[in-house]
Amino acid sequence: MARGSRLAGTALAVVLAGAGLPALAPAAHAASSAYYVDPNGDDSADGRSPATAWKTLGKVNAQTFQPGDTVGFKAGGQWNGQLAPKGSGTGTAPITFTSYGTGAKPLIAGGGAVDAAVKLQNQHDVEVSGLEVTNTGSGTTPRIGIGVSAADVGAVPGITIRGNFVHAIQGATSGNQSSNPSAGGIIVSARGKDVPTYYQRLRIEDNEVADSRSYGIVTWSQWMQREGWNSLWEDLMGIPAADFRPWTPSTGVVVRGNNVHDISAGGITVMQAAGALIEHNRVDRTAQNHGNVGIWWAGTDDTLVQFNEVSGTKYWGLASDGNAFDADASAHRSLVQYNFSHDNEGGFFIAVSTGSGPAEATIRYNVSQGDANQVFALSTNATDIDVYNNTIWVPLTPFIRDHPDRASFSLVKVWNSTVGSVRFRNNVIHNGANLPYNDSGKVVYDRNLFHGGPVPAKDKAALTDDPLLTSPGSATSITALGGYLPTAASPALAQGLEVASDGGRDAVGTALPSGMPDLGGLQRTAGPGANEAAPAATTTFGAGQSTTPAALADGSDYVTWASPSTGVTLPGSITLTFPSARRISEVVLATHFGQGQGITKLDVQTWNGSAWTTQAADAAITWASNTATVERRAVTLPAAVTTAQLRLVVKAANRTWGNLSVNEITTR
Repeated sequence: MARGSRLAGTALAVVLAGAGLPALAPAAHAASSAYYVDPNGDDSADGRSPATAWKTLGKVNAQTFQPGDTVGFKAGGQWNGQLAPKGSGTGTAPITFTSYGTGAKPLIAGGGAVDAAVKLQNQHDVEVSGLEVTNTGSGTTPRIGIGVSAADVGAVPGITIRGNFVHAIQGATSGNQSSNPSAGGIIVSARGKDVPTYYQRLRIEDNEVADSRSYGIVTWSQWMQREGWNSLWEDLMGIPAADFRPWTPSTGVVVRGNNVHDISAGGITVMQAAGALIEHNRVDRTAQNHGNVGIWWAGTDDTLVQFNEVSGTKYWGLASDGNAFDADASAHRSLVQYNFSHDNEGGFFIAVSTGSGPAEATIRYNVSQGDANQVFALSTNATDIDVYNNTIWVPLTPFIRDHPDRASFSLVKVWNSTVGSVRFRNNVIHNGANLPYNDSGKVVYDRNLFHGGPVPAKDKAALTDDPLLTSPGSATSITALGGYLPTAASPALAQGLEVASDGGRDAVGTALPSGMPDLGGLQRTAGPGANEAAPAATTTFGAGQSTTPAALADGSDYVTWASPSTGVTLPGSITLTFPSARRISEVVLATHFGQGQGITKLDVQTWNGSAWTTQAADAAITWASNTATVERRAVTLPAAVTTAQLRLVVKAANRTWGNLSVNEITTR
């Protein structure tokens, strides 16, 4: 997190017109025009055709463009200085700054002499696309490639930064200024003190950002105060603490398809946003000059981080980040799914906040390969962290083997007593590096498969086997994760807890089953991909010991249901009602202390729409232990049946203490 210093191409389409000369196609608008800029042009010309192109940035900057206007810079040309145009478009007629002709992207070179090589200020509905942008000289003052800012103007809709090559951005090579979120490749900021200012429909897409001596891509806001987080790093941002204002999030923020690499600090950072989407980005070799993270977000609600590949984040110390992903200060309800994290020296995921706000995240159906240090790091106010159906592959890499900090490396590290409500379930964890679980007793482990290294004692339903994956450890990109598919003999097959609203697909797009999934991030056999709520559970037995029937199908072996200890009459029934009809071949009961409170004989019935039909009668169940270890027993039906309701008619049970109990009921 924010530890002081951080917290913790191709040109657009052209149209051939008249005499074979390329001409830009302006957006449809009554008064829109196309303008051309050529290093060999003439500022006294009208700029309306390639033959009468303008010459300089100064000429462009002196104009106020109208909705639908398009300004094209000649491919292969170079302009030194700052592009700072005027004018705003509309939602249907944006102003576009792009390229024309064939050849290399036109270059806007700030030379380190300007704050931003391309600068949009208090403008809306503007697109910058197809340019090459640099901003470096002989100094170390932090600079920006493409900078967008707005202050005291309210909503700022329709900014698009697309398809640019932004690189060679000046900044410090060490110290805190090398990790300055207000500087870097593409920086979007909302400022002011009087009128809450925020972006709508902000798009940062398909850019390459490289060799930035601070950040890669950042969105941030002066309108950020909530939950005790009241200012952003005054020494870096240059804004006095008294000038920050209450949280006003940007909406419709999309950071998609960017290639961000060789960055001094953070790769992609989204702050002060609601419903942001960060997807399909490739982030490599970040934190090269200062501790930081590949992709992180803060001051956010409902951030979705998916389909990203992050690698090569550098290690700067045990408490100095280096992770692929980070849910940071005041981050509510984050969802991290379908990503590939590999070879990050600091780890896969970190959650850490400040003030009273939480860092919340669900982490599901990702693959982590060769990440080191603290693969999962949880610190201040990390809460509601749900880690399920991921494949975590930690071999003994040379980095881990030879590092002087190796004794302090861990698979899970809890840094702070404020960490709470953390659970790991349905994961496949290969721990060839033999890293410990330094979790301070703050983590619940439930039905994970552990291979190599220690097994957390708190996982009472753990599997400890070789997962028999197809070719693990061999993935070279997010499109080549097939080596993590379980083989036909894998002990991970159909062993998982049924998790409600699971997204309906795995890391590579295979639809998930209704019922028990495979453990890990990849599902061998496709199901319907229903993405449904949990089944509703009822029972004629009632509930005792402060339990509820909902525990029977809540995706947890830890939360149990128990009948009252007195007044239990057999037979009785337990009924599950599914959100939609499903195909059932087996019914699986999970129980601890089975010899003392487990069901021992039952009928399995299904509902056919008008009546209950017995599919298995007097099925006998034998429990092997009377300990806290969770055992699973399956009742196989003579033939698979499709039904929306399942009823277990309990005829006998072990009742040492008067009650009977079940931890979880699931189906295959």
